[in-house]
Amino acid sequence: MFFSMRRRGPAPSRAPEAESAEERAAPASDPAALPEQTTIPLVVFTQDERVYLPLSLEPVVDRLGDRIECIVLSPPMSTHGGNAAGLKKHLSVFGLRGSVAMGVRVVAARLLPLLGIAPRKRRSWSIEALARAAGIPVHHVDKVNSASMHEILDRYQTGLLISVSCPQIIRKKLLSRFEHGGLNVHSSPLPRYRGLMPAFWLLFHDEQETAVTVHDLAEQLDDGDIRLQQAIPIRSDDTWNTLVTRTKTAAGDSLVEAVEKLERGDLPRRANPDDASSYFSFPNASDAREFRRRGRRMF
Repeated sequence: MFFSMRRRGPAPSRAPEAESAEERAAPASDPAALPEQTTIPLVVFTQDERVYLPLSLEPVVDRLGDRIECIVLSPPMSTHGGNAAGLKKHLSVFGLRGSVAMGVRVVAARLLPLLGIAPRKRRSWSIEALARAAGIPVHHVDKVNSASMHEILDRYQTGLLISVSCPQIIRKKLLSRFEHGGLNVHSSPLPRYRGLMPAFWLLFHDEQETAVTVHDLAEQLDDGDIRLQQAIPIRSDDTWNTLVTRTKTAAGDSLVEAVEKLERGDLPRRANPDDASSYFSFPNASDAREFRRRGRRMF
């Protein structure tokens, strides 16, 4: 399967050029007449989270940046219905100490770039800064299934949708705009541990191994066919923070590998069966107390 070479954004109109003698003579099946490299135009849907997600997006932008039409950023707390509800849920799970630790990281990621201080373990403080440096357009969208989102997509080539912790479910109407559908990356060994906060629940259940799974995007959460899965060991001293950091870092490389294999027509699929699955929602305060009783920590 071959995909055409393309530029970012709408292709400029141009007058047809006369064929050369060599072009007229070349048969349609001649490999020399095919593009040297095949690529799919990408649109990335993610959220404006600045502590962990830049780790995922950095290899994607570095290695697939020429394919990325734009990046769509949604509010991080839109999963929970807004900032107030989201903060309340996080406080009940992280506790006072964990909330302070997370708050320091969130504030640092927003304040330090204003002071001209560079991050130590990554190139950019935010996905937006990473994209702008690569010349990739960024759009802040409150509701990804809105009419305004469709108007934005009208400006771009929509080959493949890439979801990296997109905080809202992408509905069928939006997904159907993409010629090759969508890929999502989830930090668990699907079909097990579908849902929210998989790192929390993996540690809660004393699992010894997790995975980063790239799967087809479907309207139901985390239930599309599995396309690529990379195992990641869980260490005895892992906290929620260290495990999330490792899985988010691995997620970017797995996405790049999946896209490159898809372009070569070499990305297998296997079932993600419901009867072998488990699903977990966002933990509550009781779950968090039991998490700590079992000797686990958020930070």
